[in-house]
Amino acid sequence: MPHKVPRYKRERFIDDKCATYKLDANQDNFSMGELPNGWEQYTHPEGQPYFYFAEKRIITECWIWDREMFRILDEFINQFEDFIRSRNMTQPDDADLLLEVNIEDEVNWCGYYYVSGSTRSVFWLEPFDISTHVSEVRGDVDPTHIKLYLEYQYWYHWDLFPNVGDPTDNIYDLVANTIADARTDIQSSRTSTVNHSKEDLKEMAEIVEGMKSRKFSASHWCLGRFMQLIIKDRFINYHGQYGARLNFSQSIHSNNPPENTWFFTIVSLLLLSAPNVHLKSLNELWVDQITLKARWVKFFVKMNSQWGEHIVHASILLNANVAFLAIPSNDPSNNTTLQSTRTAAQIASYLSIVTSFASMLLALLLVRQHKAKERESLDVGEYHRYVHTHTSSKYSFEGLAVVYSLPYALLTWGMATFLVAFLLMCFVKSNTLARCVVAVATALICGLILWCIWMFWENFQLPKVFWNCLRRKKENSCTTNQDNCQGETKAKHDDTETRTDPEYDPMNVNQRGTLRIWHLCLARFNRCGVVISLKRTSQQSGENNIA
Repeated sequence: MPHKVPRYKRERFIDDKCATYKLDANQDNFSMGELPNGWEQYTHPEGQPYFYFAEKRIITECWIWDREMFRILDEFINQFEDFIRSRNMTQPDDADLLLEVNIEDEVNWCGYYYVSGSTRSVFWLEPFDISTHVSEVRGDVDPTHIKLYLEYQYWYHWDLFPNVGDPTDNIYDLVANTIADARTDIQSSRTSTVNHSKEDLKEMAEIVEGMKSRKFSASHWCLGRFMQLIIKDRFINYHGQYGARLNFSQSIHSNNPPENTWFFTIVSLLLLSAPNVHLKSLNELWVDQITLKARWVKFFVKMNSQWGEHIVHASILLNANVAFLAIPSNDPSNNTTLQSTRTAAQIASYLSIVTSFASMLLALLLVRQHKAKERESLDVGEYHRYVHTHTSSKYSFEGLAVVYSLPYALLTWGMATFLVAFLLMCFVKSNTLARCVVAVATALICGLILWCIWMFWENFQLPKVFWNCLRRKKENSCTTNQDNCQGETKAKHDDTETRTDPEYDPMNVNQRGTLRIWHLCLARFNRCGVVISLKRTSQQSGENNIA
């Protein structure tokens, strides 16, 4: 496979000694000598040299300046020609053969593949099982899907050896149109599966357009590099296949995240449900274990910005606590003894200092750890390795979600304890008028806070369900007891007649589902009395509907 060519893993060392070279008089020839007949040396824009035999259309990265290496390569070429001749095989006229010679433990072996520009594909002379190479996708794959993978390998070959042939105008149009489609998708859709930013695609389009107009006198390396990136994403997203992934949060394998553990549920309650928000975001970013670089870059930019704000707010809260403790009336001992009892206001302020300092420290550590990950220059493999390290099949991203939410949760607890300290000071050491004014203001503010949570806090549905249960006198559902089939039939008939009433207000499906969630949560907390009471209420409501 082209992507298995060991170009970036090959170790070629140069002696670590002082460089010496003496120029001849008027020297203008700097050739290393004469290559074997018919062979030419090319240099990849990245600097890697390779060799091409135009007559037989053979490419290799073997260092054929070494005569012994060329002898081994020539023997393998003769073996390939004998194999093809003995089986009377034919290849497309534009097919190139890549040979990679390796010597391990004094044993010579040669890897190869053929690549055809007319079919934009790679092939071999014998049956070849590519199952290990397509492990990035799962399930049964169709021939058209495999063809897409082989096209990705074709463009990867172009990326490795761009100087072998000249592209036609059709190739330029194909690359330009592919990039234009990707730009349209990423520009018009917030859930695009394109793994590149708008800025990257814009630069790609400008480079291709400049190459097509011959403004740049460089190789055509960019065509293979850009296309292999885009075609690989299409292969992973089942482009053109049954069940193609159309947005980055869509799982085509029905791989739903595992249910939250009891430990995570308890910790999430203590951290004010903040881990749930991060867990949802992380699960949406890594659907079917696919890493989209552009999405992760945006995620880390957002997280670093939030952590930076937490640092500022925690430092302000820390200063406020220090100023609060400096008020002489808050210290009953007035610093007359080293050991003295502390007021409840002081203790609450101490807790606020600890939580705000912890929030600031954790935010600094997280920013230090993740600041480099918001750079788009990083390879997508860096993000994939990071995500793969911090997730598991059993716990998903629970640990990472808890860590990400700690600065916010601790800062919130710090603000809450500071408010408690301030209220204790107002209620303990003040007159009646001050207490009344502060009590009324506190009650109003607490009511506004609860209303805000009620309206906007995600997944905060239980109070709404409880309110709906108390507000409604009738419930559009009957018991599912199998012994009362006649009663159920009568209930359905009565329900149909009731629906004709314009004042009838039925309970929708979501409210019924949330009602069942409320029942389950009450049962988990073993509040037997409440459960029995709620069940009786539901039964009475059902009886009223039947009656």
